[in-house]
Amino acid sequence: MELHEHGSKILIVDDNPVSIDFLVELLKEYDARTVLDGNSAFDAIKEEKPDLILLDIVMPGMNGFEVCKKLKESPATKEIPVIFLSASHDTESIIQAFEVGGVDYIAKPYKTKEVLIRIQTHLKLKTALDMLENRSLYDELTGVNSRKKFFMDSVRWMRQSKAGMSFFLCVLSIDNFMEINDKYGYILADELIKVVPKVVKKTVKIDYTLSRFGGTEFFLIFTGATEEDVLAQLKAIHETSQKVRFKQHPDLNFSINTRFTESTADDTSIDKVIKRAHKAR
Repeated sequence: MELHEHGSKILIVDDNPVSIDFLVELLKEYDARTVLDGNSAFDAIKEEKPDLILLDIVMPGMNGFEVCKKLKESPATKEIPVIFLSASHDTESIIQAFEVGGVDYIAKPYKTKEVLIRIQTHLKLKTALDMLENRSLYDELTGVNSRKKFFMDSVRWMRQSKAGMSFFLCVLSIDNFMEINDKYGYILADELIKVVPKVVKKTVKIDYTLSRFGGTEFFLIFTGATEEDVLAQLKAIHETSQKVRFKQHPDLNFSINTRFTESTADDTSIDKVIKRAHKAR
């Protein structure tokens, strides 16, 4: 399947009509749009984030180097690959293009096949990197948020907590897991870990975020909830887990242990909240 069938979005930033016409025709199988200067490029990116940017160096206002540097300074745009377009072949310009964050440099006059191959290569690479990043955000065994995703989201939760909107961090773990693992083996142990998100999904009746923090430990986050709400949900999780039965091992007693803490405006880091939750009973 060709990449253009996936609807890859390409933003062309160039003020040369001849260059624009060539690129638009060349990229007609892609979702390509054009703007004439750096400021317009930032506006276009806010409207719709592209998968790739083709960026001319010499433009009115900000030049291409300045535009790219600004893109790479923003968390929202730093991962967008930028291919520089230029009539200049000098080594200094090429080096500067890579120094400010460009992934490639295409010199004019354009060679049709070369331009297409370079664009396709960087779109394929971007797709592969996006897939790897997405996989890193979710736990492979259970499908819930990963430890990495938890810490990324915690920045928002901590900011809201500082503003007076506290959250509850609940620690979920499997009772007697090591003994179960030793007795029944790792295959069943993995199945037990996968049961935790299923119990939470079946039981919890208010908005939540669930992350696998490591091993058998899960972090359940409630925002906009009261302590009474949280206590009710955790009680339901524990009671529901005790009803879980395994056909091949009817003698196995399964239960989820729960404890929690509420964030405060004085918490200086998510680590402080985690430590307090671990000490809770």
